[in-house]
Amino acid sequence: MIIRKANLKDVPEIVNLWKKFMKYPDEILIKNNKKLKPYFTKKKNAANMFRKYAQTNILSKDAVIHVAEIKGKLVGYSLSFIKKNIPIFKMKKIGYISDLFVKKEFRGMGISTRLKNEAIKWFKKRGMKHASIKVYKGNNLAHSIYKKWGFFDFHIELRKKI
Repeated sequence: MIIRKANLKDVPEIVNLWKKFMKYPDEILIKNNKKLKPYFTKKKNAANMFRKYAQTNILSKDAVIHVAEIKGKLVGYSLSFIKKNIPIFKMKKIGYISDLFVKKEFRGMGISTRLKNEAIKWFKKRGMKHASIKVYKGNNLAHSIYKKWGFFDFHIELRKKI
């Protein structure tokens, strides 16, 4: 298995991985909580929009996409970037792991840990001293993995239809 920075040629496969990643909210979270549907309803051209977003992040100095490759095929990816903090806080920026996904049949092999480690290395090279990752309520497996990695619960966001 190889973990490497993505390049523009990887974008079509990254988009396919992203589509699988987006099935989790649709098939699991919304099924368990119908109130979530408006927050996860995607535009018709969402895949094309994500393709452009991935390209932009691959070319950015403040973002990176890492991919996990086995036998020439991408089996996972992470999307990380440097996020500006609210200006009232001393911590001006934080490393943020936005997406972290591994195909189902390749889970349990340490791939997500290696993707996370590459993101952390990338953050450190850019002077970040803190990293953040988000997990949706109900994704207990990911939550427990992130806690095992040393992340801690930071805040809870509540939403309401008005």
